[in-house]
Order: sequence, then C-alpha cells, then structure tokens
Amino acid sequence: MNKQQAATLYCVAVLIRLTYVALVAFLGGDFANGSDSGKFIKRALSLLEHGEIVYLHYGIWIPDTARMPIYPYFLAGILGLGGADNLWIVGVAQAFIDGSTVIAIALAAAAIDKRWALPAALLGCAWMTLIIYSSFVLSDTIFTAFFCWGLCACMWAPKRNRPVIFLTLAGVAFSCALLTRPMLLLFPYPLVPLVTYLLVTVARVKWPRALMLASIPSLCMILVLIPRIISINSDYGTGVVTTQTGNHALDVVDQFLRLCPACVSLDTESRMHRHLADQLAQLTEDDGRNPVIVDQIRKSVAFEFLKDIPISTIFLGTAAATFRSSVQTGLYETGHQMRWDPPYFSSVSGKNLKTKAANFLNTVKTDKFLIIWLVAQTVALTTFVVQCLGVVTGISNASYRPYVLILLCIAVYFLALNGPFGNPRYGMPLTPILVILTTCGLFSLRKFAQRQTKIHVEN
Repeated sequence: MNKQQAATLYCVAVLIRLTYVALVAFLGGDFANGSDSGKFIKRALSLLEHGEIVYLHYGIWIPDTARMPIYPYFLAGILGLGGADNLWIVGVAQAFIDGSTVIAIALAAAAIDKRWALPAALLGCAWMTLIIYSSFVLSDTIFTAFFCWGLCACMWAPKRNRPVIFLTLAGVAFSCALLTRPMLLLFPYPLVPLVTYLLVTVARVKWPRALMLASIPSLCMILVLIPRIISINSDYGTGVVTTQTGNHALDVVDQFLRLCPACVSLDTESRMHRHLADQLAQLTEDDGRNPVIVDQIRKSVAFEFLKDIPISTIFLGTAAATFRSSVQTGLYETGHQMRWDPPYFSSVSGKNLKTKAANFLNTVKTDKFLIIWLVAQTVALTTFVVQCLGVVTGISNASYRPYVLILLCIAVYFLALNGPFGNPRYGMPLTPILVILTTCGLFSLRKFAQRQTKIHVEN
C-alpha cells in the first residue's frame, strides 16, 4: 500500500462514516448512547461552564475522579463550537479520527506481511462496528484510534534500526488511550513481556536489552498518570487513577451472579447490595462524600462476593461474552439507534428453541431492517470462521507466529476485563486484531483456491 492508496482509503473510510452520520440524522436517530453519553456530555458542559471537570455532590462542586480526561476535553471543544444540541457534529469529527484508525490497522497488518495492508484497509473501511460507534458520543472511537496507533508502532519496532523511537511513539499513543479510557490500567503487565518476546524473536535482540526497550511504552503510561494521581491525592487524600472501577466491578459481579443458578436461588445479588449499603452507611459524613473511599468499598464488596461464584460460572460467562463480542454485528446497535426497537432473537417468545426460531424467522420476513441485520449477522459469523482459519495459519507460519501470538494475548487481556459483558461495543478494542486475523484467513483461502485451481488445470 503506497501513500496514494493510503490517502484514498482514508478518504473512503471517512466518507462512509460521514454517510452513516447523515443517514442517522436524516432518519431521526440518536447520537447519544444512553446514560454513558450523558455522563460525557455532562462533564464536557462542566468544562465549558467552570473551566474544569466538576460535579455537584451534596450541594458542593467537587473535582471529578471517575472519567478519564481526554474525551471530555475533546467533547467540550466540539460542543463549544457547535452547541450541545448538535451532537451530529461529534459524529462528523469522529469520522475523521476513525479514518486514521483504518490506516493504523492497515500498517499494523503490513508489519506482518506487506501484502496484507491493502485488504486490511478495505476491511477496516467497511467494518460495521467502527462505522456505527464512530457516530455515537462515546469515547470508544478515540480510544481505539490511539490504541491502534500504539499497537502499530509496537509491531514495527522490531523491523527498524531504532526501535526506541517507535516504542516511544507507542508509549505516547497508549498513554493517550489510557487517558481516554481506563481499560489499559493493567496493560503494562502483559505489554512488557509481549514486546520483549517480539524483539527477541523478530529482531534477535538479546533478552536484557529487549526487556529494557519493552519497558519504554509502559514507562510512558506510568509517567503520564503521575499528575492525575497527585491531583486526586491532593483533593481526596488518596492517590488513585479513577473511581470508575468500583462500579464496574459491581456490574461484573452482578452479571456473574445472574448466571449462577445457586446464587440466584440464594438471592446473592440482593444480599451483596444490602451488604454494600450497610458498609456505606457506616462511613462518617466526610468519608461518605469522598468518592475515592466509596469506590474502594465498592471494589472490596465486589471482590468479596466474586470469590463465592463458582469458577465454572465465571468461565462459561466469559466464554459466552467472548463469542458475542467476536461475532455480533454492529448493526445490532443501529436498530436501537434509529429507535426502531427491532425484535431480535433474544426477545422473541417460544416454547422451545425450534418454535422460537420459527417465530423469529416469521418476524424477519415482515421487517426490512431485520432482513438487513440477518444478512450482516451471517457475514459476521462467516468472518468469524475466516478469523479462526487466520489464527491457525498465523500460528503455523514461523514468520507470522510472534505477531499472531501477541495479538491473541492482547485479545485475551481485553476479553478478561470485559468478563460476562459481550456485545459489539465491548468488542471495539478487538477490532484491529479481528481485521488482521480476517486478512490472514482470506490470504489462506486464496492460497488454497490457487492450489486447487492449479491441480484442476494439471489434471
């Protein structure tokens, strides 16, 4: 893929996303995705009104500690220019950012095999999850862009004479991603050994030097958090990165408890929340108004009840979520975004699976959007098979193996964080990995087809 092709594909990717934004606006769809978008908008408006991210807590304006700062600042800039009522402008701005994500994915694929760049870019242009979520007022698009550029820099580092430059750029990109969403808080733990492995196997760098080089991105991520930790420590007496983790931990445990029949019969979920309420009620007035202390109690209660959940439930819940995140088409979200509320399979009634499937197919015949969704979902399932082939091909090829193993380890990291939650949005960080594995699988199919054609001609 040369520079002209890259520029053309960037423009195509942006144009596709702008077309989708125009379609949503024309059909009266929503650019806000429920309460998540509302939380970002509230913080952006706080920036515009007060010059900092604060919220009203017991009648007092206090500094926010929950959301990471980059997206509220980005959103404040957009809303300051276009107004809080014109959320479509956010989708327009994010279309250009998401176009860069497509190029980053293509370049990351090219690090493995230069022939993969163009197909990966074409796949990225049309990847439904990227297109649809770039229209929402959510931090996912910007996070994914930063993460993809960081991943791209890491994958090219072993192939350059000065890997320090690329690893530093990776550290900057990962740091920006971390300041957009806290999903990368634990990322340095797998990142250091993975980059070390890549440098040793691909660039033949000796272990001590490889370890030092591999620490550069993680060191950047740690350094960029220091000012935030100091600021929160100054405001609340304890240095933390975010107070969002407590609520997320409770949500994860809630979902696992609902998947555990024994826990449901014992009403463990309600018991957990009563226990949490008791713990919070014992706090002094000042401690109860301290978001850091409240978040620590939430995390403590969540992990206390997580230990009582059977390992089998955690494994099966995570496995089911992994499958949904990997194969569910982004058009699932479009139905809700357009306020059509389509009756998906999960909402259709039936005495058994056969009856439910028959009822769903009858519904599909009378709903034009569901027909489109069914086609897109079929494509997504087929793509999943191609990705599995890509995994097998990548691992069996000695030159591809280090890169594919690293991509798979990163996928495991994100899926483990998601726990029992699985949908296209939770699968967003997996996008570069899925696109690259799809490309690998397609090349494998092409090679097989060429081999079969050659055999047929010779016979």
